Amino acid sequence: MYVTMRKYPGCKDVKEVNRVAMAELLPVLRTVPGFRSYTIVDTGNGSIASIGVFDSQASADAANQRAREVVARTSMATLLPNPPEITVGEVLGDAK
Repeated sequence: MYVTMRKYPGCKDVKEVNRVAMAELLPVLRTVPGFRSYTIVDTGNGSIASIGVFDSQASADAANQRAREVVARTSMATLLPNPPEITVGEVLGDAK
């Protein structure tokens, strides 16, 4: 499994980003083969983080490209004025 974490500083409206992400981004991510889950976290001080889980690095990379496209064409582009810090890595341990 691979995880993509994005941290967006300077978010203008956390609740609206969440609403748009769930309505516009999540349906697109669900079409990526290997998609497992997507979570948004309010990290405080006008920042949010998103966590996507995928079966492979290829599916994580595909999802990252799709996410950039969705952000660029929706209101998220103005709600998230700063580029995200993106971390992609292989899951080494998973406790459920």
